[in-house]
Amino acid sequence: MSDHISNTDGNLDRLRRVLGTPDTAWLLPRMRSRLEATGSLTGKIVKAQATQRERTAAARLVGATVRSGLAVTVSLDAINSMLLSSGAWPAGLESAVIALTGPVTTPEARIAEREGWLAARQALHRLGSDRAELALWAEGIVGSGALKRAAATVADAHVLANRLIAIADALPSAGESLGVFSARIVGDAHALDNGTSLGTLAMRLAAAIGTLTTDAPTTSARWRREAWASAGIVIDELSSMVLVLGLPGGTESATAISLAALARDGQPALLTLRQLNLTSIGAIPPEVFVCENPAIVAAAADQLGVSCPPLVCVSGQPGAAVVRLLVTLADGGAKLHYHGDFDWGGITIARTLAQRVDWQPWRYDAEAYRQAITSLTDLPPLKGSAVKTNWDPALEPAMTAGGFKVEEEQVLPALISDLQEVARVFGRIGSHSFEGPEEGPLS
Repeated sequence: MSDHISNTDGNLDRLRRVLGTPDTAWLLPRMRSRLEATGSLTGKIVKAQATQRERTAAARLVGATVRSGLAVTVSLDAINSMLLSSGAWPAGLESAVIALTGPVTTPEARIAEREGWLAARQALHRLGSDRAELALWAEGIVGSGALKRAAATVADAHVLANRLIAIADALPSAGESLGVFSARIVGDAHALDNGTSLGTLAMRLAAAIGTLTTDAPTTSARWRREAWASAGIVIDELSSMVLVLGLPGGTESATAISLAALARDGQPALLTLRQLNLTSIGAIPPEVFVCENPAIVAAAADQLGVSCPPLVCVSGQPGAAVVRLLVTLADGGAKLHYHGDFDWGGITIARTLAQRVDWQPWRYDAEAYRQAITSLTDLPPLKGSAVKTNWDPALEPAMTAGGFKVEEEQVLPALISDLQEVARVFGRIGSHSFEGPEEGPLS
């Protein structure tokens, strides 16, 4: 049904004098409701309690006799015939109602609209079904009405849903800037800016993919930065950093030279995402150890110093700089060995890291957990919901049965001993080089 009526179809002012007077105006909302419900205007309209003036006006409208009583019955077919024959509105009654009250959505159009919204919602539900980490996010977007609020029309909803699916497929990223990512995936560098409908929904999607855990308010700039960073997207290349110790460096860039100098001095280094994106880190060692907590790096620097094998700290949920460095190392042939806290948060971090790079457990399996809870005392209880441990399926039930949390710092002596043994086997003691047999002692 047309939603635009030109004044050339008749004289709009004349039409208002016919159907828009105070005594005939009651007909319009009833005719509009009938048109929306059935898609046509036929049959009769009845008003049970009509004034004398309304009954008189209705009778004159169709050339009928005014009847006694309070009720008035008006034939819609008769009104339509009157409009056509008199020339008051040659396009007919349906067109006249639209001209006076605005576009009308037909039943067919409403069905199509409902089906369109349903299809957009189902597309997001499927995304949540395919990726477990997005199940709650998808349910929240649909159940809270966020999708409907963000999209003015069904067409907008489909565009929005398709863009969110494309964004989900492209995450996690390996340290891409938000603008570059947005331009590559959406075709607009500012589509994911703060305050945009897509940006708001996508930011929460990124937090779900990155399994973000933070105490920052969800309305804060810090939460926004950490949400994107948890999925490998960086808003600020300088605020995303990674803590390292013992990377050999080289002479290829200022960054590589700095790493080499710090390795020779046994000192940790902080690398920004900007450095990792724009400069070379130098030589790629064959073995790299990865820990969750900065305290491990500090202890390794204190106890091993220059002899410490290459060590990288994810510092909780791996941010963009961490991911960028580990991808660079893995692509260069380094074998990554990972250790983290034995709690469900630590397991979640390990799972997130495994989505970015391949790693092997470093004292991070069921056997290591059982040894830890047997040898340690006064351990805190393990809290939260169990999380699958794909690298060692036996670890999850072992932790559930053990019921204790084991932080990295509590097994620090064993970790330092491992690093010291690796340094001995690889001939690293007293040297900033890192060359040795293809298989290390923790393989």
